Amino acid sequence: MRHKKIIARAIWFAVCLSVLLAAPLLIAANTGGNQPNNVTMNVLTVWQIDSFEGGKGSRASYLQNLGDKFSQTTNCYVKVISVTSGSARQNLNSGVIPDLVSYGAGMYGLESYITDKTAAHVWAHGGYCILTIDESADFSDISGQNTVINIGLENYSQAAALMCGVGEATKEKPTAAYVSLLNGKYKYLLGTQRDIFRLKTRNAAFKVKPLTEFNDLYQLISVTSKTQINAYLANKFINFVQSNSAELTKIGLMGDSKLYQDEMSQMENISYEYTLTSPMGKEAKSAIDAAIKNSNMKLLKNLLK
Repeated sequence: MRHKKIIARAIWFAVCLSVLLAAPLLIAANTGGNQPNNVTMNVLTVWQIDSFEGGKGSRASYLQNLGDKFSQTTNCYVKVISVTSGSARQNLNSGVIPDLVSYGAGMYGLESYITDKTAAHVWAHGGYCILTIDESADFSDISGQNTVINIGLENYSQAAALMCGVGEATKEKPTAAYVSLLNGKYKYLLGTQRDIFRLKTRNAAFKVKPLTEFNDLYQLISVTSKTQINAYLANKFINFVQSNSAELTKIGLMGDSKLYQDEMSQMENISYEYTLTSPMGKEAKSAIDAAIKNSNMKLLKNLLK
């Protein structure tokens, strides 16, 4: 009798073990081997700060489009929000911290929030140039008297002007400077890639002389996430953005390879004597501002790299 009980228990154990082993296979068969539909997606929040003029279109929309493509292959949703530099600093100080911030090289106030202080990744850039609609011009007569400076947004166009010898030239807001060139008020315009696209849109004939002395028109992106999984995904997204640099023609900016066949091609693959160290602190910004205001070229060069 006892022998029969032992046999019965053995059979029962074998049946239970078979059910346990078969269950995962049955679930996989019912789900096609994929994860269940109720798996929660991670969300990456990206702040886009336009601290200098781009070329054309919206950098926030550009990043959002890449984010949508990124989401198709990664269990992660990307939300891009356009913010000003001032609101970004205010929100960060209030404890509202995104996972990534895309910002211009001259942006300050981010340095204590970036997870890796050395990880300021360039994903796009522009450049300074001298433009003229005088088809006979050869740029040999550029001076502070016949040149107008597009002062831009929060970039250091005046540093570029000082370094190329026209620091005393008239300074005007972007559109006003462009109109002054078109109206013949000035022979030359110290502008950026944005002015090239303005002139192309106008179908104007023009000449371009790239400036190599200084550039701060870099769009950087850094991780600010405090969670391990989002920081990991944020770095994957940065790699994804950089690997799609061929798309930069959509926003009129440049990458590390040749993208243009028109006037913009003259602006590509240029080495610059001086740039900014990013991320930049408030004290560094104040020192650069003072050097520019006082036209102190020696100090300015010492503050730059």
